[in-house]
Amino acid sequence: STTLAQTSQDPAEPYWTQHGRLTFGVQFGFGLENNIPNNISHINFFFAAPQIGIIAWDHPHSRLPLKRFELISQQMLGGSTHPGGSIIGTSLGMRVGFSPIHRVVAYFDAGSGPLRTTIDENAPEITGHTQFLSQGGLGFQYFVSPQRAFVFESHYFHMSNAAIQQPNHAFNVSMVTVGSRRQLC
Repeated sequence: STTLAQTSQDPAEPYWTQHGRLTFGVQFGFGLENNIPNNISHINFFFAAPQIGIIAWDHPHSRLPLKRFELISQQMLGGSTHPGGSIIGTSLGMRVGFSPIHRVVAYFDAGSGPLRTTIDENAPEITGHTQFLSQGGLGFQYFVSPQRAFVFESHYFHMSNAAIQQPNHAFNVSMVTVGSRRQLC
């Protein structure tokens, strides 16, 4: 015979929650400057973005549409194929995960941080090697196992020197990224 305790157990944990608190990943992307006034150089670049994160809040059975909150440190290493130059920087960000649909979990992330670039030597939109990056995007993770996922994301970012040097025209970029993420103990 079954007892009340056996029949009132929590529902099974969703597939994607079987993990620890740390996440490691890398994404590869392509960015293209938006055609907004002052964005005249048609900047484009490729980059790699390794990241490490901490899952600060994880509640798969929450009644909220948000199920997870992560803090992320993401690096950016890349180069511009037009007009030329390099990018290296870091940003501190946050990621919010939504309700899963089978093995797919949609998310929103945003962050900001400093970077060093030599694109300014070839593009009048930016002045100086020291720049600041603010970014945000929507994406989804496809879990191939409880702790491993492929990641696909669309991002928008703004780069400027925060008026350290004049002129400070800045530029805006739309990006797409693909990568993988692993969750550890």
